Amino acid sequence: MGGHHKKNLRAEKAKVKLKGAKLPKGLNVTKTDFKVRKIEIREQLKETSYTETGQRQLNLKETLSRLKHHSFKFRTDAMRNVRESVKSGQADHLIGHLNELFQGIAAGALDMEHSVRQESFKTLDVLLEVLHPQAVAPFFHVISTYLKCAMTHIHPTIQEDSLLMLDVLMLRVPPSLLAQRSASTIVGNFIDMISRSRHDNEKSNRTLTMNLGHGKQTTVKWRTKVLLRLQQILATLAQHSAKTASTKHPVHVVHFDENRANYYGLLSPYAQDTRDLYAILHEPKLSAEGAQLQTYVEQLMPLLHDSWLEVRPQQQQPLLPPDASASLYVVVNLISQLWTLINQHEAANSTNELSLWLRQNHSKKFLKNFLEQDGRRFPYQQMPHTQPKGKKLAKEKGPADGGEQCLPQNMAIVQIACQFYPDPSEKQATVFVHLVQYVNETLKQLEKLTPEHQLPLVTALRSLLLDNSLALHNLIPEQLTSLLQASMLAYVEQRYATREGVSTKMLSLLCEIVQQTELYKRFGGEERFALFLGYLPELLLKPTVAEGTLRAMATLCRQMNAIFMSALVQSSADIFLHLSQLQVTGNVQGDDKFENQKRILNLFYYARTCDTRNQLKKALRQLAKQQTVDKDEDDSPSNEQIFSYLQSVLANV
Repeated sequence: MGGHHKKNLRAEKAKVKLKGAKLPKGLNVTKTDFKVRKIEIREQLKETSYTETGQRQLNLKETLSRLKHHSFKFRTDAMRNVRESVKSGQADHLIGHLNELFQGIAAGALDMEHSVRQESFKTLDVLLEVLHPQAVAPFFHVISTYLKCAMTHIHPTIQEDSLLMLDVLMLRVPPSLLAQRSASTIVGNFIDMISRSRHDNEKSNRTLTMNLGHGKQTTVKWRTKVLLRLQQILATLAQHSAKTASTKHPVHVVHFDENRANYYGLLSPYAQDTRDLYAILHEPKLSAEGAQLQTYVEQLMPLLHDSWLEVRPQQQQPLLPPDASASLYVVVNLISQLWTLINQHEAANSTNELSLWLRQNHSKKFLKNFLEQDGRRFPYQQMPHTQPKGKKLAKEKGPADGGEQCLPQNMAIVQIACQFYPDPSEKQATVFVHLVQYVNETLKQLEKLTPEHQLPLVTALRSLLLDNSLALHNLIPEQLTSLLQASMLAYVEQRYATREGVSTKMLSLLCEIVQQTELYKRFGGEERFALFLGYLPELLLKPTVAEGTLRAMATLCRQMNAIFMSALVQSSADIFLHLSQLQVTGNVQGDDKFENQKRILNLFYYARTCDTRNQLKKALRQLAKQQTVDKDEDDSPSNEQIFSYLQSVLANV
């Protein structure tokens, strides 16, 4: 060891020692005056580019291959690259390969990595947003297939994330495409996510399942999340059915023209019987669509009742926990959507088999589980939220529970009760007294309600005051008349919100009640409706008036309603001057502006019988003066047309 040490010392001493002065200051600086040239491969420059962040943008071949790469980082980068290309408007090279693109992106819904699934849904959202529905339609089966696989996947987290993919499709895909292609299969998958088939002798063929490891979510929260998406799918089906029914028989309007020959068809092209042979012969046979709808109801109704019974508190606890309130919101809205689909199907096929079957099998269960037979559990209220000190409440995506008053839930129960019992007997009188009193009490707090909460209130009023009014008036006349009076007073005092069309829907409801002669008389006729009838002409002084309102006014004039026509005569001068600026909304016949103005002027043909003080003559002279002024300022033919037509209407005044 010592020898080696001495050997090393000798080697160190043998090294050359540089002694002397240091280099001058200018000579120890690195020279930078040499020239360099970047190596470029031109083929790569044609296919690649760089984003603003400096990341390399993949070419088409790399993008499609990386979508199928075994590394999740490569797959994530490829999806992010597609998304950035679409956002920046540089995705023209992807348009011709949509099949491979949708295959790769939609396959991300089945990926075991959560980040890849998230990137897949984000990319799919951006891509569907910019593409036209006609471009998506040929490849929609690819997306829907991966969605169905994700919804039935054995891994719980993939099942949970499949709901996010469905959210993207419901947001970006037209309802018609979603309803036609895969709605029935998706509904079946929803049912499988929260239940399983029963293999015993019970009447119900499915039973609810417990939470199978969906993270920190409770079974109730998971079930509510699934049912909420199912409600949205059924709403999409209802929207598609309503749109199909409205476009089935287009209206053809012909206006009379005295300057040319007019031809009118004597036979109605739509007078044919649309029922099938079984309906004509009164034999119980459902169509394919009706059988599919009945299958939905048979599977869903027991599950919805079981879901509610599982979270419903005991009788000694009147308030609902937040989870129970959210579950009730989804359950009652799903039942309401099922009723909407059944009503649309029966209206299109001129049958009532499904509604009779549903009432026969589920009306008593609904009354027992949601209203406790006599309505003593109604209305429901929620426990106030408690927030621990120093902790913030997590914001979760869920249904609008309606606050502590549970107003949407309670109003939906009112509407469903009217659907199940269109002709209630004395046994249900107590229940409907509770329902009507609750709606009446809610009207007293109308100013405190948001427009979103006023909408279900108006829907419940329509069920009580219009759909079931004749039967309920025989059962509880005083309570129903009081509710009508409070509704009209709230409208005249303008307490309904104008946002979300709440005020317009309430006006439409009151106008429909007025147009039904028997219902109008039952509620007390002119004496009961005097306040509303006197207010109606003021609507013609607003910038717009609804088509339904004009129809109601015409009906009142044909019925020679003295109160309405007297109010119309009193406001005639202001109406004539404002008529050129008035717009009619909701006119499906496509009449021009002057045709709509003539409809309003025709009201005065009937109203002139109530002109005892020559107010119409004064209004006509005032319009003539205004026409002269307008003609000097602006040569507009509209006022001349109004004046000329009004003269012919009031010729004998």
